[in-house]
Amino acid sequence: MNNGGEIRAKTELIQTARALHLSGFLPATDGNLSVRKSERRILITASNIEKGNLNEADIVELALDNPDPGRASSEWRMHRAVYLAREEIECILHVHSPYLTAFAAAHRVPRVNLLAEAAMTCGEIVFIPFRIPGTAELAETLIRTSRTASVYLLANHGVVAVGKDVMETRHRLERAEFLAQTEWLCSFLGGGVPIDSETPDIFKV
Repeated sequence: MNNGGEIRAKTELIQTARALHLSGFLPATDGNLSVRKSERRILITASNIEKGNLNEADIVELALDNPDPGRASSEWRMHRAVYLAREEIECILHVHSPYLTAFAAAHRVPRVNLLAEAAMTCGEIVFIPFRIPGTAELAETLIRTSRTASVYLLANHGVVAVGKDVMETRHRLERAEFLAQTEWLCSFLGGGVPIDSETPDIFKV
C-alpha cells in the first residue's frame, strides 16, 4: 500500500467508524477497526477514542511481527491473530451492536438461514466462549474456534466481522445485525421459520 493507498484506507475507516457510531454499533469509546496495510503490517484505531470523532491521527500502524502496540487499541492482539492466521482477510470490524451483542450475552447465535440475504452474504457466524477482552487468550480462542467464520460473537462482549475489504466487512456486519434483530422480533410471533434446507444454492456465500 503506497501513501495514496494509505490515505484512502484511513478515509474509508473514518467514514465507516462514523457510520457505525451513528447506527449505535460503537457507543462511547467501544470497538476497534483495522485494515491490512501490507502482508505484515496493519492500520488500527487507537485506544480510548470515540469512533464518531475519529480522524487520521487516531489510526496507527502496527507490525504483526514483534508488535509495539503504542497507542493501538487494547484489543490489537485479536486483530493480529486473525491477520496472521487468515491471509485472505483485509479488514476487521469489532463493534458492540445491540442485537448481535445481545445474542452474544445470551450465548446464542442467530440462524443465518432465517433470511435470504443473510444466507447469501453473511457467511458463517460462530460463538466464542468468554475470555477477558484484549488478552492473548481471547485472540487464541477466537482463531482456535474457527479460521473460516465471517462473523464471531464474543460471549458477553461484542462482535467481530472480517472480510476482504471494508465494504464487504461492513455489509456482513450490518446484515448480521439485521438478522439478529429479525430473529428477536420473530420470537414475539412464535419464532422464525428457516429457509428450506432443500434450497442449497442460496447458502453459497
